[in-house]
Amino acid sequence: MMTDQELNKGLLTLKVIWSAMLMSLAIYLFVGLQILTKVPSAMTDETFGMLKMILYIIALATLIVTRFVRELILSGKGQNGPRIQATRHPALQTYTTATILALAMSESIGIFGLILFLLGKNPMDLYLLILVSAAAMFMYRPSKEELLTLSREMSGDSTAGRTTG
Repeated sequence: MMTDQELNKGLLTLKVIWSAMLMSLAIYLFVGLQILTKVPSAMTDETFGMLKMILYIIALATLIVTRFVRELILSGKGQNGPRIQATRHPALQTYTTATILALAMSESIGIFGLILFLLGKNPMDLYLLILVSAAAMFMYRPSKEELLTLSREMSGDSTAGRTTG
């Protein structure tokens, strides 16, 4: 079982990363709105429409794949070979990897919004995709209960069921 100090230190690190990634969405919004009038759009409406459709499809696929990738990492099924000896608890390593990957994938949706906004000058693309990105990042935020449950599962206590929220 992981110590309280190790648990709190790991969660603090994850919460700092989560907060920084959420702040980056605010920065994308600010940058996009500041650049709005300074960068002309060099795409035809037809080309932009195609790009917009592709990026929305990729954003939706990213939302779906993020959940599966996160669950794969947390279940331990995606590991190949022996674990490397480390100074941190294996549950904390696994949870950190799953959380950071899910947050990064979620943040990419906000980047798609910024790209569409810069190319098409439609603020709804920026607002919508940043909102979806923030919602996904909120859903995958670090959770003490989830980490404790994973720790119990990895140490062999099968009485606890893992939650995913």
